[in-house]
Amino acid sequence: MIEIVFLACAIHMPMDCKDVRLSFMVDHVTTQQCLMNGQHELAKWTNRHPKWRIAKWRCGKAGQMAEL
Repeated sequence: MIEIVFLACAIHMPMDCKDVRLSFMVDHVTTQQCLMNGQHELAKWTNRHPKWRIAKWRCGKAGQMAEL
């Protein structure tokens, strides 16, 4: 399983940041596919969380990536 790990920071308090993980539940998604489609998933997340902005992000195997 692949996941997107990103750093989300509050718009009104830029120093208030947290790591967020979005997992793809489909086993056949590759890291490259995650990178190509990740921006779309991140855009959906920001639409649901308008008080947050994404500072940085990356894709990798679920559970094997360190915090950002």
